This record gives sequence, structure tokens and C-alpha cells, in this order.
Amino acid sequence: MTDQSSTEQSDQIIRFDSRGEAKSLALQLAQQARREICFFGNSLDPVMFDNTEFIDCISEFARRNQKTSVKFAVHSTQQNVVDGHRLIALAQRLTSAFHIHKTAVQHQDLPEMFLLVDDHAYLHCLNYQRHEGRASFNSPLEVRSMKQKFNDIWNHSTADISTRRLHI
Repeated sequence: MTDQSSTEQSDQIIRFDSRGEAKSLALQLAQQARREICFFGNSLDPVMFDNTEFIDCISEFARRNQKTSVKFAVHSTQQNVVDGHRLIALAQRLTSAFHIHKTAVQHQDLPEMFLLVDDHAYLHCLNYQRHEGRASFNSPLEVRSMKQKFNDIWNHSTADISTRRLHI
């Protein structure tokens, strides 16, 4: 490997091809978040998001201040609800900062998944069934493009009522 400055290394594209690597990268991305975390995918991935390290990290992030925001836009949370996914329980406790939406019909056929952190970091898989893709800790142009797509998906999505807390 060639010698690179830390700035060049932070711009580096990281390729991954396993759930374990995706899980590790998702945690590292969440740990660097300051303002916003956005996710789009088929469901709340249990390997990446239903583990103690990620739950603790995202909980601390969401409680950091009133301006932090966590948005998950997914096709379905049905299996996540059945499995008792810890991210849903966290979202039910942190309703002002944490939002889970169900994607609109026109986005249901999109097979990709991506995680965006602030305006500069991302993790992207072209197919949510195969945890292989790329990530970067500092790629504002790539994030801007994916953020436009996420905003379109989010703006057409609706709050997922199956993840809301029932007050009985």
C-alpha cells in the first residue's frame, strides 16, 4: 500500500463483501455521526442494526441534542416486529429524534440499501440480500447524490404504524 496522508485516506472507498464487514462499517459510520443518520433498505437489517453496540451508539446519538435526527425508510418491518428488533423499541422511546417510515409503492422494487451519515459518509449495497458494496467516511459528492434519492423516498413514504408504541 502506498503512503497516503490522513485526508486522502478518509476519502478512500472501502469495499466489503460480508455481513460482518457491513455491520462493522455501519457501527463506525454511526459513531462518527453528528447531526443525521438516514437508512434506506428492505427492512431493519438484523445483523447490522440489532446488536448492542449499534443500539447503544444510536441511542447516545439520538439523545445528544434536539437537532439530531435518525430516519429509517424501509419496505417492510413486519419480520422485524415479530422478531422484537431492538431498534424498534428504541424508536418507540425516542419519538422526537427517531423515525421509521414505510416506503411508497413506487419505491418497493428498489433492491439497494444505503446508510448515510451527515453530509459526508455512506455505506451502499446494490442488493440488500447480498452484503457487498462500498463505503466511505468522507465522500460528500456521493452522499449528496444518495441523499437526493433518500429525500425523494422519504417524502413519498409514510410513518410505519406497526412500529409505533401502543398506549393502552
